Amino acid sequence: MHQNLAWIAVALVALNLIPGCAGFEGGTHLSPSEVVRTSSDESDAKRRVQRKPKTQIETSLTDGDGLTFGTARVSVAAMLPVNPPDRMLLVKPNFAAYSLESPLDTPSSLYSAGINMMWLEKLNDRTTLTIAVNPSLSGDDAEFGRHLRVFAMGAVGWEWIPDELMVTAGAAWLGRRDIGVVPAAGLEWTPNDDWNVSLILPRPRVSRRLFDSETSEAWLYAAGSINGGTFDVRRGDGSADELSLREFQTAVGVELTNSQIGRGFLEVGAGLGRELQFESSQDAVSFAPGLALRLGLTR
Repeated sequence: MHQNLAWIAVALVALNLIPGCAGFEGGTHLSPSEVVRTSSDESDAKRRVQRKPKTQIETSLTDGDGLTFGTARVSVAAMLPVNPPDRMLLVKPNFAAYSLESPLDTPSSLYSAGINMMWLEKLNDRTTLTIAVNPSLSGDDAEFGRHLRVFAMGAVGWEWIPDELMVTAGAAWLGRRDIGVVPAAGLEWTPNDDWNVSLILPRPRVSRRLFDSETSEAWLYAAGSINGGTFDVRRGDGSADELSLREFQTAVGVELTNSQIGRGFLEVGAGLGRELQFESSQDAVSFAPGLALRLGLTR
């Protein structure tokens, strides 16, 4: 029924992982129904690959216990039809600006820019290989671009039960000082068209479709993620340093897709385990949980 489900599901994992390597980014939001529709047959996959690039605008804010940071990000994603649907290349340049308020010697503004590249290849009817890399620059006004940081990921997806259960095994190097290698592994279960249970680390997500029409659909979901990043900064004494910000986030969100407007989402959640750390001192300063809000639009 959906022969390419494993291939698209592994792509979904990578799309969620890649954007978060250099800064506060929630990832790309793809509804489970789009995964199913994209997987329906090869002709449909080819049509989707050849469509125009998608622009995503996202903003977020986490506040609490003296630590506040906000994000404004824009990215453009294009899937290049190398040999669709067996081989594809995703290219996604992005730029983000951040505001930061803390009791430490931290800059008020940070920036990041990079280009996400992801190679997707079907090894056979049930197995898919994903390789991703994201070189990026990040920092404040004075030190932006001092270091090139690279995210890298490799994963293999196997469709255990056709159209229903997919297994992913892999790992990702986040290119950060505070977090090195994380697993990109787990199970994704789609019991029917209205439910999707993606227990794939480090971004688990459970989604329930609220309604579906010819032009629109809406999903309610609960998700977890690792947010943060490492930035080149200049301290108050004039010395160069690296600042890492870490947060484990849980959120409940609503996602609406409309054929005319595009895809939008709104999330409310909590930022847990929040820390700031300068590389020179290696001392991590912890903060209590904060309220997290995020919204975005893709067209």
